[in-house]
Amino acid sequence: MTVFTTEEVQQLLHNKFVVVLGDSIQRSVYKDLVTFLQHEKYLTESQLKRKGEMTFENDALIEGGNLNEMHNGVDYREVRQYRTGHHLVRFYFLTRVYSTYLESVLSDFKAGPQPDVVIINSCFWDLTRYNFAQMEDYKSNLQMLFCRLNEVLSPECLILWNMTMPVGYKDNDMPEVIYGKHNLRWDVVEGNFYSASLANLHQIDVLDMHYHFRLDLPSRCRDAIHWNQLAHRKYTQILLSHIAHAWGVEISTKKHIAEMQRPWEAPCPSYQDFGGGSNYFECENGPQSGVFHPGYAGFEDHLSDAHYSFISDNVLLNGRAMPGYLRFDGESRDGPGGFSLSCARNHRSSW
Repeated sequence: MTVFTTEEVQQLLHNKFVVVLGDSIQRSVYKDLVTFLQHEKYLTESQLKRKGEMTFENDALIEGGNLNEMHNGVDYREVRQYRTGHHLVRFYFLTRVYSTYLESVLSDFKAGPQPDVVIINSCFWDLTRYNFAQMEDYKSNLQMLFCRLNEVLSPECLILWNMTMPVGYKDNDMPEVIYGKHNLRWDVVEGNFYSASLANLHQIDVLDMHYHFRLDLPSRCRDAIHWNQLAHRKYTQILLSHIAHAWGVEISTKKHIAEMQRPWEAPCPSYQDFGGGSNYFECENGPQSGVFHPGYAGFEDHLSDAHYSFISDNVLLNGRAMPGYLRFDGESRDGPGGFSLSCARNHRSSW
């Protein structure tokens, strides 16, 4: 996977109109992209959790959110936009993959301007908030979505269907979930398979985010649904790599992320820049047999049990690692510029 810099992202998306549609995870995708267009800092915990704010990193709330009553219902709306002289990024919050509201969004595209890139995903709300026939409705709505996208958008528009990332389920953290609580992990796998097959049939590009993040569960938040800022930066890099490949853009300096580099696993690493534009994480302790350490590529089969965890509520934890957010702002035990794991045991997510 190619690692982009802010300058390269600005060049890739120069004079482009990018639209992101989806739920709170896709809102974080939008936020990380907007942040990355301005600087290479990561999102903070508060930025990830906040929704409906009037402004975020020089963007503007266009509709819904704090402009109306805030709630967690299926009719919640939020439209955000980041605009400069050469970049336009817009986000629409969706609670269903196809609906009358989505038709109104498509009407915006018809009126112009037409987007150059559309990044879309919707699954979690579809499978948990509506009725007991959620999977059948989801499949029929996917068919309508892909047909309408091809009808409304120009042939030059790059449409990216992002498959849903691995989810777990914590009953006390998601009181709004009504249907399909205990089968959610497997329903997502089924929904991913069907949506990817249907998107391919309609000649829409598919990014298998379930595959890309199947071994990154320590980066998942305590609600087992959302993800921290490191995961979202990786998500953005995957999106940008695909966009560049689709447009035939060659990145001048290709920097590849090592597949086994997992900076959030224990022991808690300290940040170190080795130059050359690549970021690595150094551990104080050396490699030990049977324990995976960031920065070391052992040959033992330390991920042999990973397949038991990728659809489980219990993530694979190494050493003292706990899933949660990484703080990149303020002081930490590693001093200014360092970071620390934030894993408040009794803190309830406010997504």
